[in-house]
Amino acid sequence: MRNRYALFLAVFLLLFSLDAPAQTRTDAPYLVPQTIFVGDSGRLVVPLGRTYSGVAPFVLEAPGKLPETQELLIRRIELERRGSASRLLIDFVPYAPGPLLIPVLEISVPGTEAEPITFTGLEIQVASILSPSQMALSEPAAPLAIPGTSFLVYGTILILITILCLGIVASLWGRSHFGEFWERFRRRRLIRAMLKFLRCLKQECNLDLETEGNQAYYLTVLSGEFREFLSLFSGINCRSLTPGEFLELPLSQTALTLGPVYICLLFKTWDNLRFSGQSMEMADLFQAIDEVERLIIALEKEERDSSFVKSRAAPEPVRGES
Repeated sequence: MRNRYALFLAVFLLLFSLDAPAQTRTDAPYLVPQTIFVGDSGRLVVPLGRTYSGVAPFVLEAPGKLPETQELLIRRIELERRGSASRLLIDFVPYAPGPLLIPVLEISVPGTEAEPITFTGLEIQVASILSPSQMALSEPAAPLAIPGTSFLVYGTILILITILCLGIVASLWGRSHFGEFWERFRRRRLIRAMLKFLRCLKQECNLDLETEGNQAYYLTVLSGEFREFLSLFSGINCRSLTPGEFLELPLSQTALTLGPVYICLLFKTWDNLRFSGQSMEMADLFQAIDEVERLIIALEKEERDSSFVKSRAAPEPVRGES
């Protein structure tokens, strides 16, 4: 009899010792999958046993109403019933490695007016694909250039270099090839400006016919402007020359024999009118203006004729014999 009791006691102790670890493993929360990395979706299974056997199963999938932190996002909570036991399933996404504490869960069971169920002290372990020695951040990457930036930069540099080279070539080649053309253009511009001045002076004199004593003033203005024109046209300073010195002015004789001799006679006549002490008539002033205008028109005609002769005298390209 004693042996039978001893056998029953031994079997009971053996069964108790085997059931205790199994009960511990069953009641402990676990992860699915067992290893969860940062950014992966995971599930925490919390066995509840028979404690919440009276609570009806439910599912919560409202992201805005579920608790979350900067390191953990809870996406779904479910109370599952298996037989007489219940399990709490928490689906989450971790954003940081290491042990993470799940915030306090206060769950109101849908369809009931019972007090919210509170779960605290839940913790998960999140792994990282980086080793502890690689946890330091690398240097920031260089900023990416906008597509087409290199083409724009190098294209602009190439255009500037091309413009600079063309400017140098044009300045060296143009001095010898366009020097004469530029000189003719400058002379024609001076002639047009002088003719415009003579017309304006004649109009002003016509408006001032009733005023006496202004003839000498207008003749002085005409003489000064004409000397300025001759200085720019010939390249010699004619502002202080005497009438006789105009004979050496490098101006060619025109078809109307209006050259240095004609200019010398003009200035002698004007000096006699201004400094002789005799009265000067308005007709003398108009005659002086007409004489200058006659010379300017002759110079303009000579410039056009010389350009035409030079263009006709240009050698034609030699053609090869057929």
